[in-house]
Amino acid sequence: MKQTDIDAIMEVHRLAFGEVEGAEIAQLAKDFLDHPDTISISAERAGEIAGNVMFTPIIFKGHPATKCYLLAPCGVSPEYQGRGVGKEIMETSIRYLKSIGADAVFVLGVPTFYPRYGFAQTDKQTPYPDLLTATEAWMALELTPGATKGLSGQTKAIPPFMQPHWWDTSGRG
Repeated sequence: MKQTDIDAIMEVHRLAFGEVEGAEIAQLAKDFLDHPDTISISAERAGEIAGNVMFTPIIFKGHPATKCYLLAPCGVSPEYQGRGVGKEIMETSIRYLKSIGADAVFVLGVPTFYPRYGFAQTDKQTPYPDLLTATEAWMALELTPGATKGLSGQTKAIPPFMQPHWWDTSGRG
């Protein structure tokens, strides 16, 4: 990926997440882009990246053959919000993940947004289950029917995502 694309993706997330979280989320996006197993899907408008979503592996330690991903971050530049960019990146990414044989996608996100795309609250563990106070924010989308039914136990994400503060939902709206 070209440096200009990386910079543009970071800027999308910086703007989308605002002054409070933007810089930290932009850096997380950069860290994810440095990981070889990250899937990054963008939407362009007027020749520039308007929205981006990333997927990184999550492994259920007792079920390593089940191909699961974490969705994060997902951002749309403020000037393009409400114009179908989020819908485009979500629908495109779900089709892509199905095409590569992914079994399920998990997200710790806004409970009013992700269900539009088939995500539903899940009881599967996050890497830090004791920090999940907003259980409605932890959701899954099965891409292979029945794939999450037998999943249980500890989970592990890529190193940049294994920091407890990413999983602490206390104090988040």
